[in-house]
Amino acid sequence: MVDVGVECKVYPSEDPSKVIKAVKNVIDGLELVHEDDMVRARASLSIDALSKMKRQIQSRQVMDTFRRIMLENESEDGYLTWLYLNKQAAYAGSIVVCEDADESPLGPIKVTIRSRGMKVRRVIDWLTR
Repeated sequence: MVDVGVECKVYPSEDPSKVIKAVKNVIDGLELVHEDDMVRARASLSIDALSKMKRQIQSRQVMDTFRRIMLENESEDGYLTWLYLNKQAAYAGSIVVCEDADESPLGPIKVTIRSRGMKVRRVIDWLTR
């Protein structure tokens, strides 16, 4: 099991349902909530909920980039990592990682992954190999 968190700002010019669709294109099984100017979700899921992300990473041959960014963002205790995904690309069904929040013109989707019972490095290995 992994705890997955998603957070994404919804700008006034955006349709919240489209932002929700973008997140659902990335991760299965999340119950998304739109409150104020944010779309958020937090859930304990099986690692299979990240299968869409894994398939995209492998098909686009960007495993090394995802791996590097997730390792750079790994917590000191080794149980958490996070990354930014391009919101517009996610809406179109493609997963594009951002090195920093400014790379996504409408703001990124921040995905946080916390592993339970094992180091997050095993999740990173599963996603990127």
